[in-house]
Amino acid sequence: MALSAPVGFASSDLVYQENFSGTALGSDWHTYITSKAANGWPWNTNGSGGSTPGGPYNADYDVPSQVSVSNGTLDLTAIRQSISGVNQGGTAQTFPVTSGAVSSYGNFEFNGGYLQISMKAPSGDGAWPGLWLMPGNGSGSGDNFELDIQEGGFTGSGPADQNFSWHLHGPSGWVGDTIDSGIDLTAGFHTYGIYWDPGKSITWYLDGKQMAQVTSAQVAIPDEPMQLMMNNGVANSNASGWHTALDSSTPSSMQMQIDQVQLYQKAGSGETVTGANVSPQTISSTSTTPSTTQPAVTQPAVTQPAVTQPAVTQPAVTQPAVTQPAVTQVAASPATGIEHTGDAITLTVGFNKAVTVTGTPALSLNDGGTASYVGGSGTNALTFRTTVAPTDTNTSALAITGVNLPSGASIKDASGIAANLSGAVKTFSGLQIDPVLPAVTQATASPGTGTEHVGDAVTLTLGFNEAVAVSGTPTLSLNNGATATYVGGSGTGALNFRTTVASTDTNTSALAITGVNLPNGASIKDASGVAANLAGAVKTFSGLHVATSSTAPSTPTTTPTTPTTPATPTTPPSIAPVLTIADPTLNVSGLGGTVDLGVKVTTTDPNDVVTVKVTGLPRYERITDKLDGKTFAGKNITLTAAQVDSGLTLQSNYKGAAHPVATLTLTATAKDPVTGAVATASPRTIAVTDPRPSATTTSPRVIAQTDHEHAPATSLGSSATRGLALLHEHKNLVAGPTTTFAPRNSAMADHPLATGTATASLASQSFAVLNQYLAGHSGHVDPGQIVASLSNGANWNHDSYLTRPQH
Repeated sequence: MALSAPVGFASSDLVYQENFSGTALGSDWHTYITSKAANGWPWNTNGSGGSTPGGPYNADYDVPSQVSVSNGTLDLTAIRQSISGVNQGGTAQTFPVTSGAVSSYGNFEFNGGYLQISMKAPSGDGAWPGLWLMPGNGSGSGDNFELDIQEGGFTGSGPADQNFSWHLHGPSGWVGDTIDSGIDLTAGFHTYGIYWDPGKSITWYLDGKQMAQVTSAQVAIPDEPMQLMMNNGVANSNASGWHTALDSSTPSSMQMQIDQVQLYQKAGSGETVTGANVSPQTISSTSTTPSTTQPAVTQPAVTQPAVTQPAVTQPAVTQPAVTQPAVTQVAASPATGIEHTGDAITLTVGFNKAVTVTGTPALSLNDGGTASYVGGSGTNALTFRTTVAPTDTNTSALAITGVNLPSGASIKDASGIAANLSGAVKTFSGLQIDPVLPAVTQATASPGTGTEHVGDAVTLTLGFNEAVAVSGTPTLSLNNGATATYVGGSGTGALNFRTTVASTDTNTSALAITGVNLPNGASIKDASGVAANLAGAVKTFSGLHVATSSTAPSTPTTTPTTPTTPATPTTPPSIAPVLTIADPTLNVSGLGGTVDLGVKVTTTDPNDVVTVKVTGLPRYERITDKLDGKTFAGKNITLTAAQVDSGLTLQSNYKGAAHPVATLTLTATAKDPVTGAVATASPRTIAVTDPRPSATTTSPRVIAQTDHEHAPATSLGSSATRGLALLHEHKNLVAGPTTTFAPRNSAMADHPLATGTATASLASQSFAVLNQYLAGHSGHVDPGQIVASLSNGANWNHDSYLTRPQH
């Protein structure tokens, strides 16, 4: 399909165009995937021109024979035919699919502008077509960025053939999303575009409609020449759960077709391009008119008299300036304060001109929630609203982190120009989100059973879901006509009340709390000043009797019988401890991230020995106490009350890209050291999500890249040592604390000092083994995780670590 200039650009802004005319691929393209870190060599080559990302999710190996040009179309064809290739670990592997890919490295590279590509995506389970950019030969660094214009086949809210998936990976982390476009992208050609403002922002488009936008406030934006790569990838069964996968229903042949590539850049913008093939005077046509050869006819020469035409000066024409709609201000209502579960917040986004809204845009928030569009189309102020949910994250300053345009939603002016939404990113200092409302979660009595008489004391403990502060003297109303008075616990998650049985109290077979009283301005609030919900304090203690009356014995009228042996007194029960959890849903970032578990345990009997058992801790997480710095791991661990109350820190070493939720179950037990009586509190749970599912990004682990081709033996030996050391480190993380590995000096003990090619091979093999192990033990590759690219050329051994979500 013939592409036209995008909105905001003229045909004179066109600087590069590829129409794939003829029957051979143009000189701008390589028939393999490569990158800056690979110095232009094919990734994971088999020595016959093949290449592949070669990760644990790739079913395809790309070869030149699957790349063809015909009828003005570039065809990348994936067929179900096994082929011998090389994976990212540098190991020979048989791939079930043979496919094709192209790259423009060193030929067509650009820094900024509007790039658009007309593509018909392949259909079938496992189809993974990719349009993506990586640093080119003209960049000044390694593979530090990857910009995915479109990756097909991701699963999400809509059918895979309708999903539009975009990503940006960089040194400071990654952002991306999968959006249901509402149309079948495999049924015909569609235009995929990006507008890239170097170092500032990137905006994604589908058929001219804005789909997403990121700015430098969210993640680093590339500002260096990038190359274009297009590949017809296929995902294997390891990708199930986040992408369709190769199976028995996958067609024997799947074709990815591209019929046009265009790049537009404004004159004077500072944007650059290598390989420009279009100027305002030489815009190529998308069609060719066949030539007709006429018989030669010789005309007699005729000499015309010279005529001098007068010079004509054309009047200058001034084009009216086009102003792009843009966000100029953002406000929140309320602007300050502490908002809790159920509270609504209205966010107003102001523009420099009136805009029209289609669909339902939304704002991403740093508390994990979203604000949905509610009105304002046709004006210069759009309103969005969010309601604080109990699952939102506590934050000291609410912030808008981005604008989402799902399912073809758009914000444009009357001329159809999409608005620049980068100004919507804003932090509202003083507007705090505290979704947890303090509330009574349990009530206990000490003693818990038995019969209490005049003069006996009963301690009643109210447990809360977070620490609370007490002012004044609250009391508890009891069903025996008495009250229990507050005696202590302010600043913790457990408050103690005490009552002493009086002769005026009413006999009752089961003592009960009937209500909480806050006389004379007394209060129970959390640290934010929110009053606690006290409804949970009402409770009946079955088995705890109150007897205040006694009957004098009468004179016996018969001979008393032989007295019976007095019954052995029952062992006084131990008092169940109170376990307090500040937040039952926590988020922690992988690769060494930590979070405070917020757990406290209290007891009303200081003589009891109290312990807390934790079960369900996954192998990639550890718990460390602040009492003595001990670290615990395993599925069943036991902590002392002192260790718990000192503060517990959970650390995660998760390296995947999924969002696993580990449910930790904590059970507090008290044991009387004299009688041996044991009392156990009801188990409590904490759900730990890892990594945190939000727009917040996680910095990937960065390993320095080194070209070993001309490195001296000493540095190469060091690389080998480092590779094997990292492998042992990763094994220790996977095996857990009960497995140890003897340290090895790889460079000295196992490999005497070598020089030249032998040491280079050792370095490459060390990193290959490391990457093989990572691929087999890390689970789903985190977008941005290490991907190694090794070439087996004659004198080239290269280990590179690439930020790749799937390629």
